[in-house]
Amino acid sequence: MALMALAPVGWTASASAQTTELHLVEELRLGRFDGSGPDVFADIHDLAIDSSGRIYVLDPGWRDVRLFDRDGRFIRRIAPEGDGPGERRHRSQFPAQLTWDEGRGLLWIDDLMFLSVLDSLGVEHARDTRLPRGDLGPALPAVMATIVVAADRHGRIYEQQFRSVGDSTYSYVAGGAVTRDYAISGDTLHLDARVVVESGPPRTSRSRSGRRDGTMTLTMMRPERDHVAWSISPEGTVWLADLDRPRLHELTIAGDTLRAPGIPVKDVTELDISPEGWIWARRAGDDPESTWDVMDNCGVYVGSASVPHAISVTEVGSDGVIHVVASDELGIDYVVRLRLSTEISRRSCPR
Repeated sequence: MALMALAPVGWTASASAQTTELHLVEELRLGRFDGSGPDVFADIHDLAIDSSGRIYVLDPGWRDVRLFDRDGRFIRRIAPEGDGPGERRHRSQFPAQLTWDEGRGLLWIDDLMFLSVLDSLGVEHARDTRLPRGDLGPALPAVMATIVVAADRHGRIYEQQFRSVGDSTYSYVAGGAVTRDYAISGDTLHLDARVVVESGPPRTSRSRSGRRDGTMTLTMMRPERDHVAWSISPEGTVWLADLDRPRLHELTIAGDTLRAPGIPVKDVTELDISPEGWIWARRAGDDPESTWDVMDNCGVYVGSASVPHAISVTEVGSDGVIHVVASDELGIDYVVRLRLSTEISRRSCPR
């Protein structure tokens, strides 16, 4: 059965008068309303895309990660439910995340409680139970939780850390080299971003047979300081949309400012960086529309792009490609690949 309430092929984008009009063209759609095939999704938490365009879909509702080729053909299941090598316990109540590590050819799966490191065949390379750590000394508060969020082109892996300070919890980014046992060690950037907890709308879960077996509410944690949005660039720098100072900043993981292009940002809820360094700043907005402001790798504004759906996940790829997760009016998740018609290139930026 065809999905309901989807936009036609060739989604158009809005643009400012000073920029070339942008268009997002639909190239691929994954998802079906019924059946028991691998393209029937229950509760997609995250996506990851590798350099060959293969799509990794983390679906705790079906208790696995499913791998598709760039044309949407199913390849295999990874990380099925269980306690053995290559398996994991999937928890719908935690905000699980996928990170593709291109340099090592590994997939990092983290849900704040359990970390798995697997290759594309599903072979396990490492695992770690993410228990809260105790006090680190008078200079640092207790670390409550960590979750892997990004990998750069130099092989460094980045975590988001949640640390308690009195009655509040704040967010940090930690990054560095990966040791032989896949531990992460490096500098820490203090974002001074208070964590808030949000509960999403109830969603219908499905068993492996495709039968509806109840509803659940997904609780998500995100940093906020009258909104703070950030992302890791391919070079390992941090782009920060800090609305206390309404513009983008590029910083090192040690906290040194590299650039502040002076681009106004408004109501940004998410930043994503492409392999070329292009910046996609997703705005807060009313459903059902989702809008991104797009900037090149030097932070120069290109235009704004909108799709007529509320998006729960954005995964930005190379050459103007983004993959998004959206739901139809029945709450069924699907994956769509869109391509920005504007040519993407990387240029030298003044410092």
